[in-house]
Amino acid sequence: MKKVLTLGSFLVLCAALISSSALAGDGKALFTKKFCVNCHGADGHSKTPQYPHLAGQNKEYLVNQFNAIIFGKRELGSSALMKNHPKLKDFSPAEIEDIATFLSGLKRVATPGQVDPADVAKGEAMFKNMGCPECHGAGGKGMPLGSDPKFAAYPRLNGQHGDYLFWQMKRILEGKRTNNHALTMRDKFKAEKLTDKELRSLASYLSTIE
Repeated sequence: MKKVLTLGSFLVLCAALISSSALAGDGKALFTKKFCVNCHGADGHSKTPQYPHLAGQNKEYLVNQFNAIIFGKRELGSSALMKNHPKLKDFSPAEIEDIATFLSGLKRVATPGQVDPADVAKGEAMFKNMGCPECHGAGGKGMPLGSDPKFAAYPRLNGQHGDYLFWQMKRILEGKRTNNHALTMRDKFKAEKLTDKELRSLASYLSTIE
């Protein structure tokens, strides 16, 4: 009986190792297996503004934010929910890299919903006049290939949920989000004396850019 149990345990272990090995390097499979699709969608586009679109996002930014959530540097909003995800601590650094590689290769599709054209126009002017393209690229699409590698740590903003963008900018302005370049952004927002309405305009504009 002992030999049978030992053999059974060995076979279960082998099956687990084979399964894990089969997923190695397969970001798409990991994205599904780790239940990321439940909130962020199978194609990296979430159905609700509470969760951000991840499709087409800069790989380095994705890795940085993933680790920020794991190590408690982002704990507000959907980040708090993600931190409590039962699978979160199971991610290895290699798996995070694989998932980020998969997501960064997807096409970002804008889903702006209903927006006021006047807000969009105002947001576009603000985005340009405040110098936002210097770090986030024209239309928030990220910096082109061949740019200084430091810009890989800045997120693409185009086509993101407007509500999600608004709340992230508001938390930065209020000093509630402080990881990565948030403090620099906070100082910029404060210098511009941005109001909630202006943040909404910025978010509306960026949400419409494909």
